[in-house]
Amino acid sequence: MKMTQNNVHQEITQWGYEYLLSHGYTLKSNSPEKVQNTPWSYVIRFGTSEGYIYLKHTPYLLSIEADIIQLLRDHFHASVPEVIANNTKLNGFLMKDAGKPLREILKKEFDANLFCEAIDQFTSMQIRVADHVNTFIKIGVPDWRLHKLPTLFAELLTKKDLLIADGLVEKELVELEKLLPKIIRLCDELLAYNIQQSIVQPDFNDNNTLIDESSQKITIIDLGEIAITHPFFSLLNGLQQMEKHHGLTKDSNDYLKIRDACLKNYLAFESQEDLLKALQLCYPLWFVYGTLAGYRLIEACGKSTMMSYQHGKFISGLKELLIIMTINS
Repeated sequence: MKMTQNNVHQEITQWGYEYLLSHGYTLKSNSPEKVQNTPWSYVIRFGTSEGYIYLKHTPYLLSIEADIIQLLRDHFHASVPEVIANNTKLNGFLMKDAGKPLREILKKEFDANLFCEAIDQFTSMQIRVADHVNTFIKIGVPDWRLHKLPTLFAELLTKKDLLIADGLVEKELVELEKLLPKIIRLCDELLAYNIQQSIVQPDFNDNNTLIDESSQKITIIDLGEIAITHPFFSLLNGLQQMEKHHGLTKDSNDYLKIRDACLKNYLAFESQEDLLKALQLCYPLWFVYGTLAGYRLIEACGKSTMMSYQHGKFISGLKELLIIMTINS
């Protein structure tokens, strides 16, 4: 008999409970607290004698997160969660608490410098990893580097039934297919800059950045969906989230400070002027990348599940791409 999602969650919760008890943890409650429950991520936390321990479960196709975290910690000294157990059979792992989401703190009192510190840490990690991307590809991280992006975009547009089911119309599909030469040109222009491609987190933002309030240590979380592509895609997401959740405008001092923090570590490779040009070139391609990331979730979670959970979101980036390319043509 096929297991339901609830059965799977019960089984992985039981594993976490038994693991902690058998490894000397004292549990403060028999009922862990539910933190997140989406088609792509089920997260609970146990109150223990050693502080909170989080358990994360994902679909099989996204289940390499613990391996990614361990690789980043062991070989690149990145400030990512500390995994204490990984159950590859059940696609779940346990990790130690690393503090509060930075967004909670910024909502109370906005301090651009805090997010700038997180950006500095994240971009430093990207730069350290850039010469070793094949190590990540070998463990299953998708290779979406710029020379492959146009082909991936073209393949995505062949999923016509899926795109139309999510709200795209035939006319828009035709217009998107006409954009392929422009996508190729943008990728070629970006490749001319001395910016190495690296790991990219599709949802890098202040909510996926934790801070320990006593030590002020910053930890980057939610790394299971990373891909290898242009590093500025993560940074564009972080900037967009600053606008959405904190009301920053593109001409505000805080926004410009955060934007410059995104570029700071790349000044070793290009001038500020050229980095700003590259960031601008990345903007339309960010929507191509975002749609690929959305399709990856659909493959991992199932079409019917994702379509009912987030109808219209999958193709929203393609609609935005059409608008941007029309304005800039």
